[in-house]
Amino acid sequence: MPAAIMDDRVVEEIVRVETLRLRRIQQPQVERLLEAYISRSRVLPMESYQIRDPCSVPGGLQLILSKAIEQGKVWSCWTDSSDTWLFTCEMSLPLSRKRGPPVLQVSLHSSDGALKDSGTWTTDPQGAWHRSCEGSS
Repeated sequence: MPAAIMDDRVVEEIVRVETLRLRRIQQPQVERLLEAYISRSRVLPMESYQIRDPCSVPGGLQLILSKAIEQGKVWSCWTDSSDTWLFTCEMSLPLSRKRGPPVLQVSLHSSDGALKDSGTWTTDPQGAWHRSCEGSS
């Protein structure tokens, strides 16, 4: 294998490991922001409650949860008597640098694992959450 290809792979692995390290450092702040987004955006029914133990997350969401954790994302799972919702989230560093306030990339999955919504969200000066046009899917 040529040295240049080997060097590129080593650099890619170093970048991947460093990105994961930085995401883990950010996790407590991103977890608080995700909880604020969920509570203030009123995306869940009032009677829903949080599932905090990853082992208690329903089977249809386990693979998504495992991948999110492996990628250094934070998560929050909620349920009520009839449905379950899994939020996965990471901070978009480039968009946060560009806009000023933190920009979250949030994905919402239903109990069967289907992606219900995905987008970037940020707050205004009053603390209200708004979907960002940049980076939304």
